[in-house]
Amino acid sequence: MLEIISCSRRTDIPAFYYDWLQECLKNKYAMVKNPYNGSTYMVDLSCEKVHSICLWSKSFANVLKDPKYLSLYNLYFQFTITGYSKLLEPNVVDTNEAIRQMEQLAQKYSPQQINWRFDPIIFSIKGEKEPVPDNFERARLQMFETLCKDISSFGVNRCTISFLCLYKKVEQRMKKSGFTYFLPSQQKQIEFVSQLVEIADKYGVTIYTCSNPLIEEVKGVKKSHCIDGPYLEALFGKRASRAKDAGQRKECGCTRSKDIGGYDEQRCKHGCLYCYAR
Repeated sequence: MLEIISCSRRTDIPAFYYDWLQECLKNKYAMVKNPYNGSTYMVDLSCEKVHSICLWSKSFANVLKDPKYLSLYNLYFQFTITGYSKLLEPNVVDTNEAIRQMEQLAQKYSPQQINWRFDPIIFSIKGEKEPVPDNFERARLQMFETLCKDISSFGVNRCTISFLCLYKKVEQRMKKSGFTYFLPSQQKQIEFVSQLVEIADKYGVTIYTCSNPLIEEVKGVKKSHCIDGPYLEALFGKRASRAKDAGQRKECGCTRSKDIGGYDEQRCKHGCLYCYAR
């Protein structure tokens, strides 16, 4: 069974650790630290053992400039574009630049190899580039429609959403920074996602939700499989694992993969206030 490589849920390797990734691909292996017990193990990256590599990032400038050894592998792109302000995402690439990058990826590879992530959804005034006074929802809906229109124009039609997961460390970080936000009730989440679906339908985009059974019940929303063995098989051929990833949350629909990223030794430099990995 060929392995799916996740690169990475834990940090943004394409944006900040690209040289390290290329060295690993050159050597055909990566040494990875287990985040739970600190032990180190090897992940085989030889082409004959890897089905595909799932790249998670907020900027694929390095990949577009020179894919190097990545050109030897089947690639799937998890591209996060949210359109938040610099207060919420201090070091994230400009939204228009991110859209240009996604268009270039769609042209160089294919739109089917890209999943647009509009997550997490956070209702706030200071988090928006173009705030709508006293209407957090409308500001997010306007940004979603702007992005949806642009992104669908070059064929990307998959979008994953989720609401802010307020881990204790995230709550403390936001409080320390003076960032205020509104936590929507379950009913408000359902109503908001229904509006997202209405917008997405206009542009031929399908919405998937990550680890949220409540939102999965909204008409037009599908359960997300961010790493999806059957889908990757359909894209690239050959057999990939279809087993559930036991290392993820119970609600997660992801297929088993091997993550080659790290938290401490490869800290993400985007500085997003909402990041659970920091």
